[in-house]
Amino acid sequence: MSVSSEVSEVIAGTRRWAVQMADVFDWLSWLPDDSVDLVMGSPPYPEKGERYVGGRRRWDTDSWVEWMLRATHHAVRVSRGFVFWVVNGAVREGRYLPACEGLAWEWYKRGGWSDRSVIWHKNAPPNRKDYFGNDWEFVLAFKKPGGRPAFDWQAIAEPPKYTAGGRFRQRTTNGERRLGNEYPKNDLARPRDVLRVTVGGGHLGSPLAHENEAPYPEALVEPFVKACSPTGGIVCDPFSGSGTAISVAVRLGRRAIGCDVRSSQCDLTRRRLEGVTPMLLDV
Repeated sequence: MSVSSEVSEVIAGTRRWAVQMADVFDWLSWLPDDSVDLVMGSPPYPEKGERYVGGRRRWDTDSWVEWMLRATHHAVRVSRGFVFWVVNGAVREGRYLPACEGLAWEWYKRGGWSDRSVIWHKNAPPNRKDYFGNDWEFVLAFKKPGGRPAFDWQAIAEPPKYTAGGRFRQRTTNGERRLGNEYPKNDLARPRDVLRVTVGGGHLGSPLAHENEAPYPEALVEPFVKACSPTGGIVCDPFSGSGTAISVAVRLGRRAIGCDVRSSQCDLTRRRLEGVTPMLLDV
């Protein structure tokens, strides 16, 4: 097998979007180097494989890290820009299993390049009685060695919440404190790495999202698509699920490709895209 003709047409610029049923490793290996501008998706979480329809054994943390290292390697190869994974760790019998941190660390140890993780503050309902409830997830960031992927911060910037003024304090090289320069006064504030996006019913962006076991909000995807891919560029989601990333990309004037190992999820993505009104493109 190889990428479908529809996927090839998206890459060639003659089609807006396509989704293909395929194994993630096979599918990514079929894509050419540097063929997309951004990879973003939410892979199955560690220790939770049994919650998916047709899911196999529970995916232990060590196996998940090794599996995701392979997926990340393929994704970085095909992306001209960033690779972002929306992921979360797990707690079993009171023990935290640091799968996300493990993936980042093992990637680093094997010579891979990454960037500081983004935190998704999701305003989740209470989920633990014996400890602080989990209210955030990782968005892990990976990239090619030595690379500085495109990042258009102004595309997602907002006016400052507070008025800057006065001078800030700083330390000299010998540790002494002194008054520094004036705080900068800007019309736009640079975006920060904590994104506050509510999850749950009514906040996902499409009622069809609930037909997937673990959907995430369109509003979480939007900043990454706007800042990390150009208008008319290609966004790739190799774990397309209900098609959230593909839908957002098309709506925002990008092209998009994705795959899922289950035909039911590919069909779900196609149904969802029927209701998407895209920005105007020449395809």
